[in-house]
Amino acid sequence: MASLDRVALLDVKLELTRHLAPAERADLANTTLTAVGVARGPVVFDTLLRQHNAFAATVLDGVLVHALQIGEHSGVQLLGPGDLLVQSTTSPPSWLESIEFRAPAPVHVAILGEEFLAVARRAPRVIPALYECIADQMQRLNSQLVICQLPRVDERVLAILWLLAESWGHVTPGGVRLPLALTHETLGALIGARRPTVTLALRKLSENGSIVRQDSGWLLLEPPPQPAGTPKELTPELAGISLSRSEPAPEFSDPSVRYAFLPETVRQLREQHAHDQQETRNQLKRIWTTRVRITATRERIAQEALTRRRPPSS
Repeated sequence: MASLDRVALLDVKLELTRHLAPAERADLANTTLTAVGVARGPVVFDTLLRQHNAFAATVLDGVLVHALQIGEHSGVQLLGPGDLLVQSTTSPPSWLESIEFRAPAPVHVAILGEEFLAVARRAPRVIPALYECIADQMQRLNSQLVICQLPRVDERVLAILWLLAESWGHVTPGGVRLPLALTHETLGALIGARRPTVTLALRKLSENGSIVRQDSGWLLLEPPPQPAGTPKELTPELAGISLSRSEPAPEFSDPSVRYAFLPETVRQLREQHAHDQQETRNQLKRIWTTRVRITATRERIAQEALTRRRPPSS
């Protein structure tokens, strides 16, 4: 571990204060958390958290690789600014060959321990933000799981680059820039493909003008393939599988007791439906904006190429 420092709770790199009211922000303006520099190489976070009597840490800058291996196959998850690292309370399954964290380059993390709990007592709104950060990570991990099931490797590569760009990319006049210099081997571990296959897929995407390799990452010019046709059923049926509970759910003999839960269930479903609709509108808006930008960029490049080929006037 490297030097110890402090980071302001209201620092933009911390995404735990998004719901604070103005009065709470003013009250916490001078509040700081412990920040720790992590050197390049393997990272033992359980030890780090125990040293600081902390329950979690959040990445401030840099990228961490969370790698898991089963037999000869491995998979990775990338954790970047805003992501949480929570201490595990259970032992991993015995059939996992190895689980490790690694820092490809020096990283800084903020410690969430007694200091953060004191903040939560003064401003409880940081707790919902904490859960939202975890939910964002779970959503990205679930999306990565689906990407690994795409039939073509070039589609997987393009989709995983866009997924990472949703979290850490930057919109530029030429396209969306992803400042992650990922090796072909790392991309393969992200999408469940071997390095030679990833190399061929990257070559195909570059030749098609979908991506451009840069010194410190990638420039994304075309969005991932859009779904075609009717969506598949999202919840496959289980073949008579049931899980037992440590405590059986209460049984209501009176039907009126069961029906009493319906209004609340309907309300929750309506709220979720409204939320999903808004998310879909936002996604379509981002895709449309990206397409317009790509079209303008292509027209500008074509015009510049035509101008260079045109002979000078006599």
